Amino acid sequence: MVTCILAVFAAIMYPVIMKTKETARTAECLSNMRQIGMSLHMYFDDYNGRFPAAVPFGSPDYWGTRDRKTIQELLLRYTSRFAIAQRVNGRIEYLSAGVFECPSDTGAPREYCKVLRIAQGKPVWKSTGCSYEYYASNQEDWSHSSLAVPWTALAPLLASAEGKRRTGAAVVDIPKLTRKAVLGDMFYWHLGDKTPDNHLAYCNTLFADGHAARVRGSEHLESRLERLRPWHNATEITAEE
Repeated sequence: MVTCILAVFAAIMYPVIMKTKETARTAECLSNMRQIGMSLHMYFDDYNGRFPAAVPFGSPDYWGTRDRKTIQELLLRYTSRFAIAQRVNGRIEYLSAGVFECPSDTGAPREYCKVLRIAQGKPVWKSTGCSYEYYASNQEDWSHSSLAVPWTALAPLLASAEGKRRTGAAVVDIPKLTRKAVLGDMFYWHLGDKTPDNHLAYCNTLFADGHAARVRGSEHLESRLERLRPWHNATEITAEE
């Protein structure tokens, strides 16, 4: 009888305990984003109020061979919690990613691993040093089409006489800093992130004014698609090589 009571009690309490733990991880993730937001604003002070000219996601090890930088590299000097990495079989593997490590990061779906050049079955930050996607490129309107919306990029890839290069937009070119998304969780890692039919329900999001919040999926989409003022005359390139 006692065993049955304990089993019932455990069955009742387990979801509560898991939800409590996930709530704590969600809060830690938002804290990370706020610290990244503070680092970003220190970066603005040093670089004439421009966003980092970084790629949307990926490993510094990979992009370094293509003369590109990641957001975690460019903001590293401004953070208080540093990444720790080692080289394994010729590839960088991270032991810690500091503030760029989402505590709920459980890895990418199998079909994305090859595209993102990350290890399967491991947290994304283990391969890249970052769990978050930086909205450097023009963003797709998920709810209506898969087409990228112009002037939504924070650091577009532009054609120049020297070749292709990422260029950070100026903060003053964002009409609504409190509404423009800078980065967010790369996948549905937090409890309640997606609806039963696999649509985005909520997403932890960092905004251009430095605040971070857990917002509804529709608000996250709108914040990614918040447009900047037209600020350059170059040709934007959609394919990063």
